[in-house]
Amino acid sequence: MIRLMKRLGRIMMGLLLIVSQTGCWDIKTIQDTNYLTAVGFDYQKGKFIIYGQMLDFGSVAKQEGGKQGQPPQIWVGHEEGETVNEAFNRLYKTTQQRVFWGHVNAYLFSSEALKQGIGKFLDGSVRFSETRFTQWIYSTDESIEEIFSIIPFFNVSPMSSILMHPVDNYRQRSYIRPFRLYRAAALLREPGYTVMLPTLSIRDDVWVKNEKPDPKLEISGVYSLGEHNKVDWFSESQFKGDRWLEKSTARTPIVVSIDGKSVQSVSIQRPKPRITLRKGGSLIFDVHVRCKAIIVEIVEKVDEELLRKQIEKQIAEEIDYTFKQGQNRDVDIYQLEHVLYKQDFGSWSKLTDNGKQPLEGYQLGDIQVDVRLTHSGMLKMNDKEKQY
Repeated sequence: MIRLMKRLGRIMMGLLLIVSQTGCWDIKTIQDTNYLTAVGFDYQKGKFIIYGQMLDFGSVAKQEGGKQGQPPQIWVGHEEGETVNEAFNRLYKTTQQRVFWGHVNAYLFSSEALKQGIGKFLDGSVRFSETRFTQWIYSTDESIEEIFSIIPFFNVSPMSSILMHPVDNYRQRSYIRPFRLYRAAALLREPGYTVMLPTLSIRDDVWVKNEKPDPKLEISGVYSLGEHNKVDWFSESQFKGDRWLEKSTARTPIVVSIDGKSVQSVSIQRPKPRITLRKGGSLIFDVHVRCKAIIVEIVEKVDEELLRKQIEKQIAEEIDYTFKQGQNRDVDIYQLEHVLYKQDFGSWSKLTDNGKQPLEGYQLGDIQVDVRLTHSGMLKMNDKEKQY
């Protein structure tokens, strides 16, 4: 009898263990979920408009045996609503399956959306547990749908475009620094800071594929975003002086001209800028930049000292030119108010009423540039003849 009771006890315990196992009955596979990869925001006629980009995972995964022969498949949807969340909920009606937000890699804002303030568009997104603050953020004046539909070279995944992966392109040619959401969110909270948001454009006049235009993305300029909701656009040419005061600049080119004639091309490596408030009560900011230069092309022989001084002169002129472009539109393009905030808080508090008013009457003072020529590539700078 005791033996029978023990056996029944073991059976009951086994049944309880079997019943308690959760199993995989509710597991979701990859093909049962839709994955957003980029989100766009627009604002028209009092309505919030959102765009969602989804990619075929077959075009995202690396293929064995070479690149794919067929163009990657891209889906772009859009909806509108009285709020951003309402627009997203309307988009869900046609997504067919559950949407996962954890793979969103870029946010794109139209100029009209920027005028409303990016916080109105991102509030609902960043409250959601599936999203992060690591997305790249851009501005644009182009069609968001067209930008989301651009395919990179060789039919590779759109995840390899500037929209999704701008760092390598920036390191090779540092003009306009890309922004992640967490950095923009932090800087917009800093007193007196103006975020210069990169602008994406479509160029269809550069590359040709099989004798037909092949459009590609480029960063063509910046939109300024300040705490006083002032939005202005600057082209890359107007913004070129900022690269010398940007600490993340890795490698940026400059063509050296003497007497209006291009003589050499150099690559500037990692400039080290410093902006200081001049003592004496006036709002004058002095700039000092130290950098290394590598000669990458020699059109005409130039004395090394003359070349160095000409590089310093052109860099100083670009810094001054960009400052005046911002000053003409009342945009603090070099964040000089933030410099004042950090270096002389008392003056900043008095002149801006504790940040309630923008800083006025500031000037750029001395611009000192120190360039050191490090090397001239694989060829010597003073060779009498070109070596081939």
